[in-house]
This record gives sequence, structure tokens and C-alpha cells, in this order.
Amino acid sequence: MTESRNRHRLATLASAALAIPGLSLPADAATVLTETVVQYKASAYREDDLDSGKLSGGSTKRYDIDSHQFRAAAPLSDTTDVAVDLTYETMSGASPWFILPGQKGPVQVMSGASIEEQRKDVQASVNQLIGDKAKLSVKAGASEENDYFALNAGLEGLYEFNDGLVTLTGGIGYSDDELEPTDGDILPDRVDEASKDATTAFLGLSRILSPQTVVQGSLSLNVQRGYLSDPYKKVWQDDIANTVADARPERREEWVGQLRLRHFLPDIKAALHVDYRYFEDDWDIASHTFDVSWYQNLPGGWQLTPSLRYYSQTQAFFYAPYFFSARADGLASSDYRLSPYGAWSLRLRLEKQWGDIGLHAEWEGYEASADYALETVDVENPSLVSFQLLSLGLNWQL
Repeated sequence: MTESRNRHRLATLASAALAIPGLSLPADAATVLTETVVQYKASAYREDDLDSGKLSGGSTKRYDIDSHQFRAAAPLSDTTDVAVDLTYETMSGASPWFILPGQKGPVQVMSGASIEEQRKDVQASVNQLIGDKAKLSVKAGASEENDYFALNAGLEGLYEFNDGLVTLTGGIGYSDDELEPTDGDILPDRVDEASKDATTAFLGLSRILSPQTVVQGSLSLNVQRGYLSDPYKKVWQDDIANTVADARPERREEWVGQLRLRHFLPDIKAALHVDYRYFEDDWDIASHTFDVSWYQNLPGGWQLTPSLRYYSQTQAFFYAPYFFSARADGLASSDYRLSPYGAWSLRLRLEKQWGDIGLHAEWEGYEASADYALETVDVENPSLVSFQLLSLGLNWQL
């Protein structure tokens, strides 16, 4: 009798904890969908124009991206469900090209003409329950741009034990990418075609501590091989008063560790989400990400979620705004994404539920600066990004 009561208490504990907003997803437990779900999301991403005081040539206009995402997921049986995700994006704007020494610091040369691109992406997944404690997921997809084509596939597993209070997850994935840069057959220092591949593996563990609190942790490894340089970027080399092609190592090993806390406050119908992410690679980049979100349930089926994120990273060992002479290893990049900087991001999300139909609107404002970095940055990259992102979405359970 005591054992039966304990099992009932643990099952009730697991069920209550999984009701925490933002946590109750089929991917988090040994369950599959019981209803068909259709989702649509439209997003408008706008980078702020480059400061004219940091510009040496080209356009001040940065990237605009309009995105349409569609998802359909449905049960095939009591133990199987399937999902398909489609994404279509249009991109336009000027891109950072290379950096020159200036009287008051580095100045950016942008691409002269506006870039027009489209991206189409399709992903599919099948989830299969194995008994009442395990789930196996098979995923595959493809992505295509004007100059890029990629295929990917993955396998993930989930196992619950200790009466569902502890969940172990793991998986492995592989992608194969082919690149054919625009004007590759015209510009002498631009590659005609190139390829790369990546293998990813992860392991995660979640623990239900109480009906109100869940903790999660994960560790992942991503290994990329092949052409990892950016064919559209160049680097200024002062001793030859000329530019050379962006050149990066042909291998990159990335480690990511994440910790998550989910805590529900039933008296005020709110949930606190706290995330920390640590990243490190063999290019000498290390980063820290702190993310805090507050999910507040409101009367009438409304939910308001403000979020604040902080990010800071160090630089790659072969990065500099420009080089006075060639490196002995032949590597060089002035890409702002490999530079040292910090960034703040504020997000606001408003959701409304009408029975089986849900609508949401989300806004994000992002600003990067060398002043926000955890460590002192001697020279700021002039092309660090600030942007605004607005999204509108629909969720319908059939």
C-alpha cells in the first residue's frame, strides 16, 4: 500500500511540474501528439543602418530578412506522430566586406550593391514511443539558398526513469553542405565551389524537484570540417596595401554546456525561466549567455512574457580588424562574428488563447557593443549589429 501511494505521489508530482508554462512539450517527455497542430509564423528582421562615422565605402544599409514559417504535426497512432516544418526567407541589404585603418579607429567597407537572396528549408520528424518510458525521434531535412545547399539528418532518444521524475535525452546529427559562391567563376580569389560537413552529439538530463520546479542540463559537441571561411569577406593587409581572402581553419570543434531552471509560482500564475549557456571552441572563442524570462498568465487567456538576455564572447585567435602583415599560418578574418563583444537583448511576447486557437506577437531589440563584453576590448569591430525583430504567429489545434 505504501509503494502504491508513493508511485501515485510521484506521478502527480511529475504531472504538475510538466504544467509549467514553456516546458510541457512532446519533446520533453515520453509522449506523442494526440491532436493535429498547425502553426504559422511571420517575422520581420531589420538591422540598423551602419553608423556613417564607421563607414569607409559602400552602403550603410544592413540586412533585412522576412521569414515565413509553417508547421504541421499530427498523430499517426497512439504511439507515433509526425511533423513537417517549412521555412521561406527573403534577404536583402549590404554586407560587411573588409575593414580599413582610420584616423579615429577601424572603418568598415560594405558591399556596394544590395544583396538579394532567398532561402527555402524543409524539416521532417517522426516520433515513436517505445513502451511507456522511452521515445525515439528520427529527423531529416534540406535547405537551399542561391549559392548554398545542405542536407541533414539526426536521431534522438529519450528515456524516463524514477517514475518520470528524471528524463535522460541524447542524440546525434549530421549535415552535408555544398557552396557555390556568386561570381565564383569571375573573381580570381573567390572559390568556385566548396563543401563542409558537421557532426553533432548531445546528452541532456532533466529532474523534477517539486510540482513547481524543474532543472535541466545538457552538454553538446559539434565538429565541423571542410571549407569554413566566408567567400564574400576579405581582410586588409597593411604591408601590401591590399586585401586578401578570408581564411579560417578547415576544422572547428565546439562544446556547449547549458543549465536551465523552470519555477512555477501558482499563487500569481507565473513562471520564471532562467538559462545559462557556456560555449567554447578550438578557435579560442568562449562565450557566456544568460537568459531570464517571466511567463505571466493573465485573465481571459492572455499571457505576457518579458525576457532579458546578455551575451559576451572572446575573439578567434586568427581575428583582427586588419593585419599589418600576413600571419605565419596563413589564416586571417575580420568578421565581426569572430570579434570580442557583448550584447543585450530585450524581448516581449504577448499571447492570447481562444479555445483551440492561439495568437502571439513578439518583439525583440538587440544591441552589440565592445563596451558590453565581460573582458576589456582594445579595438571594437565597426560592423557590430543592432537589430529589431517583430513576429506574429498562429497556433491551431484541430
